[in-house]
Amino acid sequence: MVTLKTLIINAPADLRDVLDQIRGKVALIRHSAAFRPGDIDNTLASAKAAMRALVRRWLWLHEEIIAHDKELERLVTEGASDLMASHSIATLTVAEMLILVGDDPTRIRPEAAFAKLCGVCPIPASSGKTNRFRLNRGGNRQANAALYRVAIVGMRSHEPTLAYVKKTHAGR
Repeated sequence: MVTLKTLIINAPADLRDVLDQIRGKVALIRHSAAFRPGDIDNTLASAKAAMRALVRRWLWLHEEIIAHDKELERLVTEGASDLMASHSIATLTVAEMLILVGDDPTRIRPEAAFAKLCGVCPIPASSGKTNRFRLNRGGNRQANAALYRVAIVGMRSHEPTLAYVKKTHAGR
């Protein structure tokens, strides 16, 4: 879209004025895809040809992304249907978790091992008489980000998660 916007900015004034009136990304893309530039012998035809080629490529890639997303959803649902049914967990999040555990999810038995793999386990950061912990900065960063997204979405709209957060922060 950045390249299309740049082409519009640098297009001849009459074409730019027409395209500025179009509202919405999809409407702009459809309008540009329908251009019939003809022979490229002036700046208007050149701009139309460039925009048409760009948006047609964008549409082709968009369709390819949709097809890949459907296939990924099928694979993830097949591999972890229970996790897909959970609240606040989307396809890409489940895919990150499946990538993390690999071919044999039974190798990660305790929750602590999973937490360590994701980099969310507490590690000692004590000195002298002070006893404290900090979160591990190691582990799989993509899985860590996926867990973070699940937690944030759960804290916004999942009643059991909201109750847990309220209970753990009640004494503070």
